[in-house]
Amino acid sequence: MMLRLFSFSLLWLLLSACAAEFSVDANIGSEEYDGVTVYMIRKAPVESSENIVLDSTVIAGGLYSFSFKTDGEPFVAMFELAPKAVEEHTVYYYDLPAANCIAESGNVSLAYSPDGVTVSGTPMNDDYDRLVLAPARKARSLSRKYTERTDKSDSIKVFYDAVMPEYMAFVRKYADSEVGAAVFFGRGKSCYPDSAYTALSQMVPAKYLEQAKAREARFKAEQEAASAALSATREGNKFMDFTSETQDGLTVRLSDVVRENKATLVVFWASWCRPCRAEIPELKRLYEKYRDAGFEIVSVSLDTDRNRWEKAMEAENMPWPQWSSLDGFKSESAKSYAVHAIPYVVLIDGEGTLASVNKHGEILEKTIASLLK
Repeated sequence: MMLRLFSFSLLWLLLSACAAEFSVDANIGSEEYDGVTVYMIRKAPVESSENIVLDSTVIAGGLYSFSFKTDGEPFVAMFELAPKAVEEHTVYYYDLPAANCIAESGNVSLAYSPDGVTVSGTPMNDDYDRLVLAPARKARSLSRKYTERTDKSDSIKVFYDAVMPEYMAFVRKYADSEVGAAVFFGRGKSCYPDSAYTALSQMVPAKYLEQAKAREARFKAEQEAASAALSATREGNKFMDFTSETQDGLTVRLSDVVRENKATLVVFWASWCRPCRAEIPELKRLYEKYRDAGFEIVSVSLDTDRNRWEKAMEAENMPWPQWSSLDGFKSESAKSYAVHAIPYVVLIDGEGTLASVNKHGEILEKTIASLLK
């Protein structure tokens, strides 16, 4: 029994010795953000959806700190403040510059300034500041001064292009690590000269390069699908059918409504969209005026929160069908009509032809009236 306890204790000591202590002390330089929660996040090299929140603390006296045991290779740590406010679908953020550092064994200091954050304290962080952050601070300072003198804000790109050689030098030095991959993929492909991107991409770990290629292929497929939907839903084309759900969870199909009416108006909206809700009184007027002549409206919500959708429906009291799959802009309905902004309306005639696409006001009413003659 004593031997077993001794073996367990020895194992615990060995594991503890393998875990390196990483700590960070940050000085914001202002007490403006006192009481705000800040999160320490492990940045995924490629997919931001794979970022991991590791810890949180509250800013006090313009300072915050973290301590973390790392038992693997260094990684990029991000420090983000909780949102300032959340209203419906809008999130408001503080204007404090983003802060990143490298989580490796040792103590790291972060010092905030209007032009960015300075990091120091460990070998990799010293390199990170010298080759990535310091040039970025200089570029930000130059661009800020430039925009104070001129309104040609598109010209500031030259300042950020100028820092790429140092940026690439850091990537090159640490390319075979998670840190190097995270910094490399932290800039878009278009930021690099073609030859440099090709060379550096062959230096990062293969698993991250494959993830990047998969992401690029996914984005390309989404863009092509959106472009195809946009072309297919031009006025004069046949409507794109789709399925959705009622509030009670019943599956419904647009074609079932279209075939029963002379004119069907599909309205894409959401509870958080103020312009959408401001348009509802006008839609009610049109519905009351034309419904007996064969006019129908179908509201398709791009909400993702059932409770908010249902509260908005109750408040607005719209007397026509209300549908939503609660998938937001990723829903089949939104993708079918390449909807990227709302309100978005589509008018379909009795033959299934798109009579009007995203027209509002007087133009929309005239088209409705012409279909009902």
